[in-house]
Amino acid sequence: MVQSLLASMGALAACPQIASSHPVFRHLSDAETLSKADAKAAATNWVPEFLDSHQNQTLVLLSERIVPGSSQAQVNRIIDLLLTVDTAENRRKFTDSLLAIDVESRKRFVRVFKALSADQQDEILTSLAAGKPSVDQDSGRRSIKKRLQQPALTLRDHFENVKAWIVGTYYSSEVGMRELGWTGDVYFVELPTCPHPEGHE
Repeated sequence: MVQSLLASMGALAACPQIASSHPVFRHLSDAETLSKADAKAAATNWVPEFLDSHQNQTLVLLSERIVPGSSQAQVNRIIDLLLTVDTAENRRKFTDSLLAIDVESRKRFVRVFKALSADQQDEILTSLAAGKPSVDQDSGRRSIKKRLQQPALTLRDHFENVKAWIVGTYYSSEVGMRELGWTGDVYFVELPTCPHPEGHE
């Protein structure tokens, strides 16, 4: 549990680009949820609990293209398990984002994302990352008209949604933390005092 807590703290510090409103932020702050997800993801007979086979394979490939080494950290498994305890809306947004990437892949190359070459996958992701978000990222403002309604999500929004899940999850893992320089050493800066009011010698 301590390891998961340290990992979640490191992920939050390492990923300031993840908006605090993104659902992964809440999961990274919950050491117990992360600990349970880690344990389930390590199972040898693991199968997705929320994602279907196609979505899971797409997520594995997206993760590797966005953060190389994600497979080693079992990012897809952790995300799948976190989604099982998330809201229906957040689960729908995640699957919508995966679908949007597949739709764009079909438009450009007549094949879904997982069927593309590595170069084609990179081309798709580069294009999505350079797209326009539904909300001005610099000011966070929308026109008065758009404030009265939910803005339609753009391809950039879908990319940022999936990326935040992947990046946040990766850097909350031991592999990701070690990449950031964490050595696994845990120590107290000073000796802890006894919490009992009567104290001990």
